[in-house]
Order: sequence, then C-alpha cells, then structure tokens
Amino acid sequence: MSALFVEVSEKVDRLRSVLSRGRYLRAEFPPGVELDDAEQLAGYHRTMEYYFASGHLPSEARAGLGELTLPRAMVELYRITAHPKSGRISLFQTFDKGEIMDPHGWAHRDDEHWLAVGSVADDKFLVSLITGEVMFADHQFSRPGEVDTTRIVAPDLLTFFDECMIGPRYGEFVSAADLTDPAGWFRFLQDNDLA
Repeated sequence: MSALFVEVSEKVDRLRSVLSRGRYLRAEFPPGVELDDAEQLAGYHRTMEYYFASGHLPSEARAGLGELTLPRAMVELYRITAHPKSGRISLFQTFDKGEIMDPHGWAHRDDEHWLAVGSVADDKFLVSLITGEVMFADHQFSRPGEVDTTRIVAPDLLTFFDECMIGPRYGEFVSAADLTDPAGWFRFLQDNDLA
C-alpha cells in the first residue's frame, strides 16, 4: 500500500464520520471492495474488438490489449470506496472505453487506452490504462465559442480523488453557482479545512 492510500483512507473515514451526522447529503463514500481486472475490463475489450472488426482501428493496435490491467492507484481507491460521489463528481458508475473528442465533436485517439471511470455534468474523467494518469475529457466544448478544456488533471486516481473530489481542486470542475452554494460540497470542504 502506498502512503497516499493510507492518507486517503484516513480522510475518507473522517468524512464518513462527519457525513453520518446528516448535515451534508451531497457526498457518499460507500465501503470499498477488491476490483477484478477481467470483469471490469470486459466492456473495454468488447468495444476495442468492435473497433477492430469495423475497421475503425487497424489490427496492429491490438498488440498488448490482452495484457492491460487496471492502474494500481485505481485499485487502491476502489479498496477505500466503491462508487464515491462528492458534490457533482462521481466515480466508478461504469468502466467503459473513454472517448476523447475533437473540436468537431468526433471521438478520436481511440488507439490510446483510456477507460471512462467518472463524470461531472456531461463531461467524463478517464484513466490511462498505460500510465494511470487521469484526464478531464471535455464533451461540451463543441458548442460555438466554447474552448476545449480537455487535459490531464492528476498523475493517478488516488491523487485525483484526494485533490479534486475531497480537496481544494474540486472547484475547477463545477459552476460558479456550485462554488457559492451555502449548502454545497465546496462549502463543506471549506468549512472542514479541505479546500
């Protein structure tokens, strides 16, 4: 176990204690469980096989597909809490092939191994099955005048959870109204010296 695993485990225990008092209902941190790589990656593999069969991806891109595993930090976070939700951000509702959109609203970079693991509004959070990095995948920027904000937001999922879901960077992913809501998650983080 990593040092961050221990630190995040302790934070989640404290949060569960505070949240059990019923004051803030916009967060849930259910008990964690062990992840089964094969089970969680089954849908990902089916999608990739469809891409190969339809000619969307060349068969050469299949190399290494069977050797993919879930990143260690992702497995560790799932041991702490399965299906966490904090404010508007939720994780682990699905484990689907992640899409990265181009400025015209078309999915691209499908040959890269990104797994969709969470969402905020219509946007997604993706985890690289190669590096473990977490990407914010902007799916709304295709509207006229919108700027693409797709970017890497954390080196791994434990760091993302610690900084962006239960920490000071939560505000990067929500609206100004969410930030000023006196009963909102960001206010909770501020009141508990987490943001």
